[in-house]
Amino acid sequence: MEFGVVLPTFGPPARDPALAAGLREIAEAADDLGYHLVFTAEHLIFPNEIHTPYPYGGRFPYPVDDPVLDPPATLAWVAALTRHVRLGASVMVLPYREPIALAKALATIDVLSGGRLMVGVASGWLREEFELLGVPFHERGTRTDEYLAAMRALWTEERVTFRGRWVKLDEAAFFPKPIQKPHPPIWIGGRSPAAFRRVARFGDGWLAVPRSPDELAADVAAIRHEADAVGRDPRSIGVAASGGARSVSELLDRIPALERAGATIVTVPAIFWATGIPQAIELMDEFAARAGLPRRD
Repeated sequence: MEFGVVLPTFGPPARDPALAAGLREIAEAADDLGYHLVFTAEHLIFPNEIHTPYPYGGRFPYPVDDPVLDPPATLAWVAALTRHVRLGASVMVLPYREPIALAKALATIDVLSGGRLMVGVASGWLREEFELLGVPFHERGTRTDEYLAAMRALWTEERVTFRGRWVKLDEAAFFPKPIQKPHPPIWIGGRSPAAFRRVARFGDGWLAVPRSPDELAADVAAIRHEADAVGRDPRSIGVAASGGARSVSELLDRIPALERAGATIVTVPAIFWATGIPQAIELMDEFAARAGLPRRD
């Protein structure tokens, strides 16, 4: 079992005027306390009002004027502050991004971090955001699949030939390649049937939304069924989850059930349990000690 920490890059914690200092403190604490990963998330732009139902609870939980830091820029900065912890995006909305430029940015982070990047993507849900970006909402799934295939080709092929609807390359040279081989691990979010099929085809892991261990187990079983159908070892696909816990003790109590449900990474959202950065670090320290993480400082 591995453990990851949510960085204060979105939602209420990102409103703090001392955000840069707080982000540094959380990242360095995660590195020192023995956590395996840090996570960030993405929205590029919000409408004035959100009418699209939030797929994980009915209503989007944050005001539209809350800051959301850019994942590649943030992870590059965090990479320079840390030595051991892996750098995860949970998640970037792949149809929003031009895939060649994104592949370059992510390969650069992997190179500069010494091979610590974990790529987390999903197809997105916020129709108004797609409209603001000029990306057809109904194309989000097909764009996600094509962009994933194109990025994998860019990261693995010496001369890249790719024939897609949106990406067309002929013997293109793309460097640097990532340090991790064949490429940085790709983790995929979402819980629709299409997302589960995408995990089975492309994913090294699935990024689960907060949910109970029983709900998680049902979704993991569905993903493993899809993986078996395409000839993959279902247990080769990792699962990251928080179990919907609201405190250190509740999360610790849920770890055995999460592990039985298939979780391989447990996410610790300490910043959202806390009243500020100092308390979040105290909670991270408490969880690390009680979970038996080996300190690195």
